[in-house]
Amino acid sequence: MTGLSAARASGRGRTLSTGVLVAAATVFAAGTFSALWSDRSEQVAWDFRNAYLGAAAAILDGSSPYPAPDEPVVEEGRAYVYTPQLALALTPFTLVDEEVAAALAFLGTLAALLGAAALVGLRDARCYAVVLLWAPTFNELETANASVLLALGLAVAWRSRGTAWRSPAALGAVASLKLLLWPLAVWLGASRGWRAALRAALVAAALTFGAWAAIGFAGLTGYAGLLRSLSDVQGASSYSFVGMAAALGLPVSIGWSAALATGAALLVLAVLLARRQDDVRSFTSALGAALALSPIVSLHYLVLLLVPLAVARPRFSALWLLPLLLWLSPRAGHGDGVEPFLPTLVAAVMIAALLSRSTARVASLGERS
Repeated sequence: MTGLSAARASGRGRTLSTGVLVAAATVFAAGTFSALWSDRSEQVAWDFRNAYLGAAAAILDGSSPYPAPDEPVVEEGRAYVYTPQLALALTPFTLVDEEVAAALAFLGTLAALLGAAALVGLRDARCYAVVLLWAPTFNELETANASVLLALGLAVAWRSRGTAWRSPAALGAVASLKLLLWPLAVWLGASRGWRAALRAALVAAALTFGAWAAIGFAGLTGYAGLLRSLSDVQGASSYSFVGMAAALGLPVSIGWSAALATGAALLVLAVLLARRQDDVRSFTSALGAALALSPIVSLHYLVLLLVPLAVARPRFSALWLLPLLLWLSPRAGHGDGVEPFLPTLVAAVMIAALLSRSTARVASLGERS
């Protein structure tokens, strides 16, 4: 009877926690996002409106989607800086009213985020509810940034990791869109063979070349300069190692040194774990390396951690609550005091927890069930 009573108590506790979290997420989402749409609707899907749609319209007009490196839009965060395939894919959105396009982008962002979690097998309703309360999720939804597409691509790459082409194709597609994810090719190569990594590289190269050829290679010669300018302008005010060094009044070189040391250590760990056939922790380590090595880290980048978290910890735990702390950090710029360091601290704690041996045992049990 004792065991039965404990099971019933546990079931009641889970039902109660599910109800509380789902109710909180529903109230928060309804209240906050209705306020966004009614009070300052021009801010909803900000990146989509101010960078992506303009680039798509420029392509349809036969001009370059890229500004010059010294144009004010780079400093203002309104420059399109992705490879051309995203802008090409979004050209149909220029044919409808901007408010309609923004609403569709908002809904698509939400669907992609929840879809990424579902693809890797997350079934706990409490986890979905908490994700909707995360500060990085809010930042992603209010900007409709491409980070959610990267998370979805990573979920597809993980889900299809045993296939010859689907996983490399998914990883190549997201890496072609944002090069910061190249460390995931190390995970793929170390865990599935370097031919798989080569396939990912070929897909990335083909997509990028094809997209640039489709727009007559407009903006190609100045693209590297645009990325350097973006890094110089935004890196010091972001949540990257470069940004943390700047917050401490240290030279940029110190931030880069810390980023390279951390990223290299995590990449080596990813290879070692892959050789032990520890796929979950190798994947997590490679993603940690990608975040560490990026010169610019915005709050919405941390939605990428949803994928390894859902894989390794598919049941609700305190770890799922950790990103709630990031409401203390600004969504634009990186703030003052401890604010510039909080996202890295949260990400580091999450990654460390996911790299723990207990996570390996939980993931192993999940794959066998």
